[in-house]
Amino acid sequence: MRKTLWPFWQSSLSVSRSLQIVAAAMLLLVAGVTVHQLITLRRSIVSDTTQQMARLDLVLASQTGRAVEAVDLIIRSVIDTYQSQDATGTAADLNSLLRRRLDGVPQLADVQVADASGRVEYAAHGGERTLPPMGLTALAYHIANPKAGLRISPPFRGADGKWTALLTHGIAAPDGKNIGIVAAYLNLAYFEDVFSAGVDLSENGSVILHLRDGTVLARSPHVDAAIGTSFSNTPPFKDVLAHSIAGTVLMESPIDGSIRVTAIRALPGYPLAVMISVEERRLLQDWRRQAWIFCVGAILVTVMIVGLLLLLSRRSLLVESLLKETSRAKDVAERSHQQALQEMADRERAEAALRQAQRIEAVGQLTGGVAHDFNNLLTVIIGNVDLLQAAGSQDERSRYRLAATRAAAEKGATLTSHLLAFARRQPLLPRAVDLNGVVDAMRDLLQSALGRRVQMEFHLADDLWQAMVDPTQIELVILNLAINARDAMPNGGLVTIETGNHHRGPSTRAEEPGEGDYVAVTVRDTGVGMSPGVLARAFEPFFTTKGPGAGSGLGLSQVFGTARQSGGDVHIDTVVGKGTSVSVFLPRATVTVERHATQPTITDAGRGAATVLVVDDDDAVRATTADVLNGLGYTVQQAADGPSALEILCQSVVIDAVLTDVVMPGMSGPELARRVMSLRPGLPIIFISGYAEPEGLSNESLGRLVRKPFRASELREEIEEALDQARAAPAA
Repeated sequence: MRKTLWPFWQSSLSVSRSLQIVAAAMLLLVAGVTVHQLITLRRSIVSDTTQQMARLDLVLASQTGRAVEAVDLIIRSVIDTYQSQDATGTAADLNSLLRRRLDGVPQLADVQVADASGRVEYAAHGGERTLPPMGLTALAYHIANPKAGLRISPPFRGADGKWTALLTHGIAAPDGKNIGIVAAYLNLAYFEDVFSAGVDLSENGSVILHLRDGTVLARSPHVDAAIGTSFSNTPPFKDVLAHSIAGTVLMESPIDGSIRVTAIRALPGYPLAVMISVEERRLLQDWRRQAWIFCVGAILVTVMIVGLLLLLSRRSLLVESLLKETSRAKDVAERSHQQALQEMADRERAEAALRQAQRIEAVGQLTGGVAHDFNNLLTVIIGNVDLLQAAGSQDERSRYRLAATRAAAEKGATLTSHLLAFARRQPLLPRAVDLNGVVDAMRDLLQSALGRRVQMEFHLADDLWQAMVDPTQIELVILNLAINARDAMPNGGLVTIETGNHHRGPSTRAEEPGEGDYVAVTVRDTGVGMSPGVLARAFEPFFTTKGPGAGSGLGLSQVFGTARQSGGDVHIDTVVGKGTSVSVFLPRATVTVERHATQPTITDAGRGAATVLVVDDDDAVRATTADVLNGLGYTVQQAADGPSALEILCQSVVIDAVLTDVVMPGMSGPELARRVMSLRPGLPIIFISGYAEPEGLSNESLGRLVRKPFRASELREEIEEALDQARAAPAA
């Protein structure tokens, strides 16, 4: 039976498919011709209208610009007169001058000159002796922004009940500060009269003068409820003024909800724009009538074609349903296969990322712990070297050996600093930093480090955000990247240092920083580049492609650790034989910190009279620190742990400051600090540590931080500043 029916169904399928293709082609042809004609006709009507409106908008914007420019010139002339007036001049003279300036300027209702307190000193028409609220707002803006130019306020009703807006400009004193403003009161009704006289729009047409932020100043025909309304979320402002100074757009009116054809043009040099709009329904009345005729004809033809399709589809329905089921089953199987492949790939990537993260974390914990213990040893070495050098009883050879010992210890301190940075265990002191200033200050150092065979270029971004980073560490980062770039160019080349603002989207991996604003510093070279194998291991500590003795392999590790610990990231772009670009992304500072050019000096007054309690579980470090403090003239009490320190404080012993390690068994340094603050409020606390978990010192009010190994001068400076701050606290 199946063998008998199959040729019949196969033949039926072939014939019906051919007929369906012909019918569909006819349907598409009719629909396409109809749509094409309607679209062409509509496009022609809208195009002609928008061109006319754009030309008219250009004329009105030019007239408005000249009117505002005249007011701007009057304001500037008033400022010049005010700044250069003779001391013997009277207020009546300047008031009379202001009235003469207003003659023949119908767009200007009044001009006032106010001092920094908002009191009106001079006015063309008298009236209130104090600026209105909008004027006081503008005055505060100009005082806060002395270099700001002309400013236009939102509209408000004046004393006469008419709508007005203020054009204001600050009056600069010889020292550059603003000592007042000149406020010009615009007659907004004048612009509505100009628009109504110069434009013959059809019904429901309108001309609007507004600020660049979308606030309506004047409308012709006048609609009182529209004045002061903001159109900032409408297409002209989102799609036109955000990218250019003029354009046309089809939009929905926020006033009555009608669809309108709108032309908008900004005034060059002023935060104003003129917008003309006409209701689309009025423009397309004839087009709609023709559209109905075309659509009725198309529907009749479509009905005939659909009827034929229904007749033909009945005979092919069975075969088509079978084909659809087969195709559907195939699609389901294909999707399942692709989903399985995707899940396998995702699992492999996740496992690889987990192994890498575990590897780096393990190395970081190891290097962090080693660096911490090594810092304790270096503290003892450097402290005892300082004590021996301070004694001054050595011969020349002994002094040379002590200096060599100290230099070696300081190199070891630099090495541990790099290790801690990679392990992200370095106690950073982040603050708002201007990266352009850092790079400028390092130009000579970088040129000296790179040598004569390497050329340097700097591309520093204007209006660069401040970055939240430890300024000392970012200098080391830039220096490390520059030296790596130099070593990648054995025959010389070009090193380019760039800065810029960046916004990062949502992170695709858990280890990447989150979405937000970042400041980037990029070091680019024209050297040998990195192979994929080298790039994969670039951030590993002690990995280096340099020869023996040419590098420690910690440069990029330190860069990576500093960036990640600061909340940022590092990205490397490299091509073998063409060069490498390393970009360090640092989080944008949310608060701008003003930095003084000089640091307060520490005098010797009062030194030696203070008693310092030293708390450290390492006996050698504690003893060395105590000897250093004794050498500086302080009286020292010692404690091996937190409970012993609290016991000394409870014995009513005179203690002027507490110097404590951060990581100690039993009671940590931060916990001891909190107990001390409750026991003796206001007692200065200084932490010393070469290793500190970030959460350990998250509360900045606990005390100051001195990094191990430290110099005696650094320790004395922190103690004296803490004591000075404690002495000044009651007076404050």
